[in-house]
Amino acid sequence: MSYTCSSCDAQFQNAAGVTQHVPLHHNTCSECDERFDETDALRDHIHKNH
Repeated sequence: MSYTCSSCDAQFQNAAGVTQHVPLHHNTCSECDERFDETDALRDHIHKNH
């Protein structure tokens, strides 16, 4: 079974993958709800803090 992002149709093998992916569309960290102006800033934040 695959899970699909409703915003961009990206597919994932599990629901957790979608849960982590979806906030990228809104530039919001799924761990701490911090918002960012750019997706790259969000990715950097996730890698450094979570």
